Amino acid sequence: MMRKDAKKYKKTGFGRAGLMLMLLDAPFNQYKNVVPLRINWIQKLTGLTLLLCVLLCSPWAQADGLFDFQMKLASKGNAEAEFKVGEMYETGFGVEKDMKAAREWINKAAAQGHETANFKLLYWEIESNGVKDESKNKLAELKSKANNGNPQAMYYLGKMHAYGVGVKTNYDLALDWLNKATFVGVIEAERESLIVRDLKQKALVKSRQAEAQKQAKREQAKKESQQDEQRQQAKAQRKAEEAEQLQAEARRKQQQAAQAKAYLKKISNDKQKQQAEAARQAAAQKQRQEEAAAEERRKQALLKAQAEQKKQKEKEAQFEADPCSGKSARFLSTCR
Repeated sequence: MMRKDAKKYKKTGFGRAGLMLMLLDAPFNQYKNVVPLRINWIQKLTGLTLLLCVLLCSPWAQADGLFDFQMKLASKGNAEAEFKVGEMYETGFGVEKDMKAAREWINKAAAQGHETANFKLLYWEIESNGVKDESKNKLAELKSKANNGNPQAMYYLGKMHAYGVGVKTNYDLALDWLNKATFVGVIEAERESLIVRDLKQKALVKSRQAEAQKQAKREQAKKESQQDEQRQQAKAQRKAEEAEQLQAEARRKQQQAAQAKAYLKKISNDKQKQQAEAARQAAAQKQRQEEAAAEERRKQALLKAQAEQKKQKEKEAQFEADPCSGKSARFLSTCR
């Protein structure tokens, strides 16, 4: 029974997976007449789970065998196998990653005219050293072949646009070339296009974030500019107010000085007036005094004159009464 089941699952084409399903199926066969519905359901679910596990794990399980197979062919000088061995060393698929060994095997394949190997070497060269005189011609040839529909040329030109190798980074052009390469059967191009789409999305997010940051910086700069302008305006206003206050203070001081000057002038004028009045009064007083003194002198002169006149009259009267009693009597002949 086991042999018949093995043949049955071997015919399915699943190889190891088919044999594993047979091993699972065998224990259930003896009970299928007892509880057929439940057993069939459990059997199918278990078989599907194991099949998925085998299919998903088989590439890693078979990687070592695939590397050994390619290495045998490469050791015999097969250019395609040499290129595959180089790629396995590059990616670490089925063997430990070793870039030095990868370059050696890729160079061997390229030396035999393997076109894709030459494309990869050109990619590495430009990626490391940029576009030089020698690689410039090869790059132009690669672009020409891509434009003419060469699948691998389209794939590598797409990668170059994706990572900025020899050309300016352009995810749209990269996806365009990778999609063209995928359409003609380049499996690596399909995988690469997924990576590039992710890179494009991240770049878009990064670009939006950068734009948002720039916008935030512009708004912040605008806000700071407005604040600075407001500060300048406030400063100018304060200066104007201070200048106005200084001018008002100067005017007030001028007014005070003018008032003080006017007051002092008034005081001076009043004092001068008082002094003039005092001088006038003193002059008037002096004049009155002089006039009074003159009047007194006049009166005294008058009194003296009157006294002398009286005395003269008395003398004349006495003389008339007794002419010889006076001093002048000796001169009179009658009194001798």
